[in-house]
Amino acid sequence: MRLKKDLEKAALNILDSGRPLLTHLNADTSWVLTLPYPPGVTPPCGRVLLNILIDPWLVGSQKDYFSWFSKQWHVIPSSVQSIAELNDCLGTMETTIRSRQEYPAASIDTSTSPLERSNANYIDLVVISHEFTDHCNQKTLREIASSTPVLASKPAARLISSWRHFQHVHSIAAFSDKQHDWKNASIAGIPSWVRIARIISNKDAMSFHSAILVTFNIMSSTADASIEALVYTPHGINAEDLKPLCSASPQISVLALLHGLHDIRLSRRQLNLGAHNALRAQRISASRYWLSTHDEVKKAGGLVNHFLRRTIWTIEDVLEEEKRRNEILHTGSPLADIRDTHFANLESGESLLLR
Repeated sequence: MRLKKDLEKAALNILDSGRPLLTHLNADTSWVLTLPYPPGVTPPCGRVLLNILIDPWLVGSQKDYFSWFSKQWHVIPSSVQSIAELNDCLGTMETTIRSRQEYPAASIDTSTSPLERSNANYIDLVVISHEFTDHCNQKTLREIASSTPVLASKPAARLISSWRHFQHVHSIAAFSDKQHDWKNASIAGIPSWVRIARIISNKDAMSFHSAILVTFNIMSSTADASIEALVYTPHGINAEDLKPLCSASPQISVLALLHGLHDIRLSRRQLNLGAHNALRAQRISASRYWLSTHDEVKKAGGLVNHFLRRTIWTIEDVLEEEKRRNEILHTGSPLADIRDTHFANLESGESLLLR
């Protein structure tokens, strides 16, 4: 399996750098964020990595309401076809790192077979952004161990709870720039150095154009100045709604922005905000990395498909268009140029070390 071999190599990069790894599980919007435990923190059960699974939809179709209304399939196969395969890959990263570090003999078991690793659960946390089945896919989610904590938007949390599969399902709290509760908030199973919140616009009644904020401190178990964040917004968030991040207390450094390039509309309603909004969002958040997400052109059926309109942008296109529109702003603006930003369009199964 290509992903397994690639993650085995990536594990060595995590070991050498102490930095997070982001893996795109499909061409759409399913991700794994892998975080090494901070210095001075004793990992549970000998674990050295924390894996956060985001919006998993691996195989099969997804539908909105009814098949005749809207139904979609992946065109590009997911890099893993089951949660068991994913656990095997994540378990390989664990054993790769532990075999090269000094741990008490009792905490290391390098003899585990791939089958035993696939039966183990290396998914520490599941995060669901929306209740729609391309984000909240019941078939994929029910393959995950029931003891795994799930954090989801309120509608998604209600839906997941109705399945009676997971033991711990929590609604994600709204982000507040005045009091992002870094040390005091606590949910069972989630380390104290990780926090999850949602950035929501008051103008967006359905919270369709919202963002998941994953903050973490892997540099130190105590230093607030080391708080980094991943901003995940599969449909795009209105760029101006990210401005509170700039004044957050404690200070937050946005490491990665996950925002798509494609502009998708349904009649007069904007579904995916697209590249121009993404460019403004990157400049406001000052993210070190910008990765496209939710841009797979899927096989689609149903009534809705006849009314969808998609404009496909590349990063080169949007920058050239910006020049033509004379939107280059003065030096010192929060919308300064992006020459120091790393843009990536990860394909299914590709990973990126976030340095």
